[in-house]
Amino acid sequence: MNTDVEFHIRQNYPWNKLPANVKQSVGNSQREYEKHVQLYSIRNQLRFRNNLVRHVRKDERKYYEELLKYSRDHLMLYPYHLSDIMVKGLRITPFSYYISIMEVL
Repeated sequence: MNTDVEFHIRQNYPWNKLPANVKQSVGNSQREYEKHVQLYSIRNQLRFRNNLVRHVRKDERKYYEELLKYSRDHLMLYPYHLSDIMVKGLRITPFSYYISIMEVL
């Protein structure tokens, strides 16, 4: 992913406020930019609220499930900064998360 694209995603720039050179780097495709937003948010385990991904994905629960799946597949640490959502909303504790990783190995 282009560093300019990542910068604008990090700064929560919607598609209509992107500079022309950044739009061109994603092929002038809003759908492609939304894919980059989603991938960047999941890779960096960003919170759904206060993030650009809330405009791309409408279902918060599915976003967090996908985030957990990506984290498990890439053997990442449990997202403790999201534990309020993971434990209360998805009912996934750090223990159950690590057990699920160990089951795969």
